[in-house]
Amino acid sequence: MSETAIEVAEVSVTFETPAGPVHALREVSFRCQRGSSVAVIGRSGSGKSTLMSVLSLLRRPTAGTVQVGGVDASTLSDRETARVRAEQVGVIFQSFHLEPTLSARENVTLPWRFAPGMAGMPRRAAAARADDLLADLGIADLRHRPVAAMSGGQRQRVAIARALMAQPAVIVADEPTGNLDEETADAVARVLFDLPQQHNSAVVVVTHDPEIARRADRTVELTHGVASEVAS
Repeated sequence: MSETAIEVAEVSVTFETPAGPVHALREVSFRCQRGSSVAVIGRSGSGKSTLMSVLSLLRRPTAGTVQVGGVDASTLSDRETARVRAEQVGVIFQSFHLEPTLSARENVTLPWRFAPGMAGMPRRAAAARADDLLADLGIADLRHRPVAAMSGGQRQRVAIARALMAQPAVIVADEPTGNLDEETADAVARVLFDLPQQHNSAVVVVTHDPEIARRADRTVELTHGVASEVAS
């Protein structure tokens, strides 16, 4: 049986507001194995963004547990959580979140500078890994180009390469094709859903696009913070 890369168990998130509590997530449970993919869909306000922040270990749930790479994040300090996030979770954002003045290679190697688990890797080896990832994503010739001079599709491929740099257990992608035209979105989606087999990682894609969701092995739908699996 494949190793579980990420698992949420009965996760709830409640926000306190002047008007009373808002239940963004209600006892959400699902898992994603290495080598597989899950799409999370739902209307605006369904809880997708909140779940994305929980999966990325950027928000602690009000209740329930999140395990990443076999580690129960609910038992960790903030410092330990940051380390697990840096080493085990690769995040891909809709707006790329790249450093525009840095080259593609320099952006991809940023995790090498901050992930404790990569501290022993020599600079030359880190650059070589970044170049290999950029080559796998079809943009090896752009490794020295500043990302400010790239198209949206090229930037998203750089962002994917950066997410893979630390060899994480799971890639979490937040509306990864939302800022791309239809043709470019299709190409990026193909790359994303090839990652589980190529890199033995899990991929969780949060999306509003049913065409993107159909590429995943499984689909989970959020409705008013409640998750249900969509039959294929």
